Order: sequence, then structure tokens, then C-alpha cells
Amino acid sequence: MRLGILALGLLLVLIALSGCLESNSDNAQKACIDSGGEVKTAFCCKSAGDFPNNCLIGACGCSPENSHEVKICDCGEGKCFDGKTCVPAIETEISSFEECVAAGYAIMESYPRQCLTPQGNTFVEDIGSIDYMHRGFCEESRGHWNECSNRCQIDNQGKTDVACDMMCEALCECGGIAGHRCPDGYYCKMPEGIADALGYCVMGSRERPPEEPTNFCSAPTGEVMRIDEAKSIAAQSSCANHGLIGSEYFCNSHTGTWWIDLEPFEANPICNPACVVDISTGEAEVNWRCTGALPE
Repeated sequence: MRLGILALGLLLVLIALSGCLESNSDNAQKACIDSGGEVKTAFCCKSAGDFPNNCLIGACGCSPENSHEVKICDCGEGKCFDGKTCVPAIETEISSFEECVAAGYAIMESYPRQCLTPQGNTFVEDIGSIDYMHRGFCEESRGHWNECSNRCQIDNQGKTDVACDMMCEALCECGGIAGHRCPDGYYCKMPEGIADALGYCVMGSRERPPEEPTNFCSAPTGEVMRIDEAKSIAAQSSCANHGLIGSEYFCNSHTGTWWIDLEPFEANPICNPACVVDISTGEAEVNWRCTGALPE
């Protein structure tokens, strides 16, 4: 008799909680719509329920296997949903494409790539190569214009352990057997140690090419780590269980971390993962950088 009463009491509590959760979700949906937002769906962390606070980075940044589909409030350009209403997005210390990516904001796979902040600011990746509008400039200087070239494939000629995507990139190619040249103000970037290698033109003097991305990164606490050491740590960490260590990287000196692009074994249209290596601790983990709504 006593067990039956306890079971009935527990059932009533669960029903009450279920009604409360449903009511909270309904209230959040109404608050979203009333404040000018639009209800959509997205993959967010399993710990996140419907209508998470998307003014903060992290609620929807888990790996695909640790995410589930939830309702979100899309407040539109320059705004975010704080769990109660749409509010102006606060953007702090974002002044470059690299910082925008590190913050976990949406990346548009254009050429060059662009990163969009919640406040509506767009930062374009600086690749230093001649763009589409310079085709005539390229050909007049005896360069070879290729609308479907690929920097990754050119940079990694002769390597068998690097996987490149097949995205077409408009480049002014140089070198090669034909000896193509670059316009004034550009130099031919090509892999070392390969005879008659094909390269592509990037901004800089032929006599003094621009400096390559720094090989060192320092933490606010004073520790310094080389990129080759960071890549070695990444290759031996859990990052390697989720994808191939890529060739693109950048240093975030504000957080004391190396961010190394990760080419996932299972592609996800809303995720752009990176292996983040902490300079102070020598630890590495995947940041999935999953943002945006699910594609329709």
C-alpha cells in the first residue's frame, strides 16, 4: 500500500515537471517571437534544451555525437537571444578574421573565406593572392590564370599525408615547366625541393618576399611554443581521433593557444573544427566551432 502511494506521488511529480518544462519552452518561444526573433532548429550540446542562450559561445559548440537537435531563436543580424529576449549582440575585441574564427563565429566558405560576427561585422581572410579582378594583370605579366586552382594542392605537392578539399580557387599560377611569371609587386610561392614546381603569386617583392606566418606563439604567462611542436602535440592527442591535422593554423596570443585546422573524418555542414593546443599546459582538444541553423 505504501509503495503504491509513493509510486503515485512520484508519477504526479514527473507530470508536474513535464508540464513546467513544456511551459518554459512555450514561454521562451513566445518571448522569441514577441521580441522579433524567428524559431529555427540547430544542433546544440546535449546539455542544452530548447532556446539556449546564443549570446554566449559554447551552447552549440559540441561535437556532432554530443549534440542533439533543439529549437533556437534567430534574432537576425546584430542581435542574439539571451534566453529571455532578443538583445543587441555584444562584440568584444574582434578585429581580424583569425580572432573572429577563434571566437567561434560563423564562417562563410567563400573565396577568400569570411567570418561573420553576431553584430553583423564581416572579416575577410587575408590570403595575399591575386583575386578574380586581376586576371588581365596576371596574364599580361606572363602568369597563368587558373579559375579552378587549389592552394592546398600546390603547397603540398609531393606529400602523401595531406588531404586537400576540391574547392576551386582563382589563382595566378607561376613557375612550373613553362616558367610562368608574377606581376610586379608579387612573388611566386612554391614548395621547396621540387624541380619545376608549380606555384602561385602572392603579394610581396621578388627580392624580399613577405614574412611567413610566425612559427612561434606566446601565452600571456610567458611560455612560448613553436608550431611544429603544437602540431606534434595535436597529432598525438584526441584531436587525431576526429580528423586529419590540417596545414592552416594561427596563433591566438590573447588566450595562449595554437588553432590548427582539423579536417574531420565525417563532414558536418555547420561545423568547422580546429585542434586547440594550450601553450601553457601542452594539452590539446577539439573545438568544433558549430554555428548557425541546420540547412533546409
